[in-house]
Amino acid sequence: MMIYKYLLGPLLLLQGLWVRKKTPVLPEPVDQTSGSLGHGKPIKLLLLGDSSAAGVGAETAEASLLGQLLKNLAPAHQVNYQMLAKTGQTTAGMIEALKSQTSQSYDVVITALGVNDVTAQVPVKSWLKQQQNLLELIDQKFSPQMTYVSGLPPVREFPALPWPLNAYMGQCADDFNTALIALCDRQDRVMFHSLRGYPPEAQAAVDGFHPGPKVYALWAQYLSDDIAKSVIECQH
Repeated sequence: MMIYKYLLGPLLLLQGLWVRKKTPVLPEPVDQTSGSLGHGKPIKLLLLGDSSAAGVGAETAEASLLGQLLKNLAPAHQVNYQMLAKTGQTTAGMIEALKSQTSQSYDVVITALGVNDVTAQVPVKSWLKQQQNLLELIDQKFSPQMTYVSGLPPVREFPALPWPLNAYMGQCADDFNTALIALCDRQDRVMFHSLRGYPPEAQAAVDGFHPGPKVYALWAQYLSDDIAKSVIECQH
């Protein structure tokens, strides 16, 4: 990878600048980042992450990851939720943001971080240490029954990225995922959630970079199924 980076460095840099210039900036659709929805046995949910966690690529709050999670969970549960997510967020930035948060208990914490660390070219070893620090901080401040760590999406398939930038960034994302899976396997009450292998109809948003509505719907459905099996069933 290092040889690939140095040989193609100038081209990758130019392509990165071109992609940044031509890619439309999509809004964050979620305006209510905390609240309570539904009736039934309470469940507390905390969503942490970058623009994907913030729902960029969905046209409405209801179509975002949070909106779809609430749609799936609220019919049978009172979901008390909070979202801490913003465009451009990195793992290091999230750690700093959480340090100022009040400690409280959550049943479920979901993280979605890493793409901005890839674009910032954070070394995989440094990023993995940041992820470990993040998981430790989550456990200390929020004591969740389960933390779901979302993997990185198939970056090499992003329509917005030309070759060879897509190949290089895709390999970086693959390396992050491999390290992240191993980290999650070593943790208690932590589950890695893959964002790979979605059906063809689950496509990117109009910017060719962020998840589209069908991706958010499937992502939320798979998470909701895991939450039902790993957290909600244990509460009965």
